[in-house]
Amino acid sequence: MIRSKIEIHDKFSVIIDVTYDRISKSKKSKYTTLTYLFLPDSLNINGKTYPATKFYNDVRLFLKYDTPNYTLGEISRGERLLLKNLTKNTEIFIKNRTNQNFPLFKNQVKMFAATLSSLLRDETDTLIKRKKISNDEIIDFIEKINLIVSEFRAIVGMLKESSLKDTHMNVVFYADEHISNEIELQLMKLFNNIKNRKIETNSLEMIVGLIESEQKYKKQKNYVSPKDKNVNPEDLLYKRNRLKKYIESVFFLYQDIRKDGAMFEQTVLAFAAGLAMVFSTAVAFYYQQVYGNFTLPFFIALVVGYMLKDRIKGSVSQLFVSKSNSFFYDYKIKVTNALDNKIGLIKEKFSFVPLKILGPKVKKHRQKDMVIGISERSLNEQIIEYKKKVTIYPKKFGSDLSDENILGLTDITRLNFHRFIQYMDDPKKDYILVKKGEVYMKAANKVYNINIIQKYYTEDGIEFSRYRVIMNRNGIKRIEKVVLD
Repeated sequence: MIRSKIEIHDKFSVIIDVTYDRISKSKKSKYTTLTYLFLPDSLNINGKTYPATKFYNDVRLFLKYDTPNYTLGEISRGERLLLKNLTKNTEIFIKNRTNQNFPLFKNQVKMFAATLSSLLRDETDTLIKRKKISNDEIIDFIEKINLIVSEFRAIVGMLKESSLKDTHMNVVFYADEHISNEIELQLMKLFNNIKNRKIETNSLEMIVGLIESEQKYKKQKNYVSPKDKNVNPEDLLYKRNRLKKYIESVFFLYQDIRKDGAMFEQTVLAFAAGLAMVFSTAVAFYYQQVYGNFTLPFFIALVVGYMLKDRIKGSVSQLFVSKSNSFFYDYKIKVTNALDNKIGLIKEKFSFVPLKILGPKVKKHRQKDMVIGISERSLNEQIIEYKKKVTIYPKKFGSDLSDENILGLTDITRLNFHRFIQYMDDPKKDYILVKKGEVYMKAANKVYNINIIQKYYTEDGIEFSRYRVIMNRNGIKRIEKVVLD
């Protein structure tokens, strides 16, 4: 099973977030994804101006475990294993503070904080997207947060009384501060979204009260708090970002990136060198027999033979390598976890492709919702194909984290479109409006559409999705999801 979404990361970048589920505990799970970028020809992005090296400079790949499948309600009611595992591993570590138990304890603390933060973001977004939010829903959301945080901070208090080393306690303090920051951030986002809606006043007061309570708590615990007048806002944001990276690193995986088919390529180059050497040696033997040693014709034959040897070596190498590229990807990425266990393999390949080789469904999805009804030949677009082959190895999957709810591998691909703006027109263009006999000049945004179609091969069949990235010279304005048949 595959779950995917595309979001704006910053003004020039988008994030393609794809989660691949581990289908079986004994059988490898295999997926192939094809991402097509349809670029207007006016951007001058083609095989000549935009080679693979530039594309891979514009792409960043992050790999992580999919966040465990919990809900805030389950955690607040004490169901599932998240809080139970945290309490259990904390008690084990307090009794037996060995170097073997510390990584398990540290990962459990970070995993709880990272999962809770993710659930807070998800539930906040869910509430914001609703057309109507009831007072009871907001009260329920805040009560869940209070209940979970009180249980977690009870564990923090238990650890403080256990006389752990500062290095051990810091893990818990960092998680506590990060959770408080995330509560503050998500509640502020919720408040800003609903303050102009028809919501009962006590709901808004509860949100503000909890934000203020968290800020006071941070100041009391000597965490970086906006309540502290001596705190530089730049330092506050920097520390929050560092804490977020530290906590969420528990789910991120390691990548060993290598060129695909490197051994085969070196073998081909060696074969080409040997073939050229055979030719030059044969020429030398032949003319030695005909003209003898130390003669001018023999000397000339040797020079010509070595000249041809170099050309044969280069031509044969180029021919073989170019032909073999169709059998290999550009790069292969070995995915390993914190215990250095191999849990997956990803291969990736970039190329420009002509429209005629795309399948009929891809063409059909591209022509959906066209502003002007034109034939596919008239689209006049450059098409980038970014292909990935994903294999998940089940035996060691999640072996570094003590949570059986980790079932998927998430591939976060960040695409930077900054190179695409070079040939874009000015972001504003004038147009004429006639109204009541008067002529007016109006300005409108000059935008470009970059269409993205994704094609997934899974064990359940083929899936498609399509998005439209609307941008101009100032950056990305929005992303629209196109509903397919």
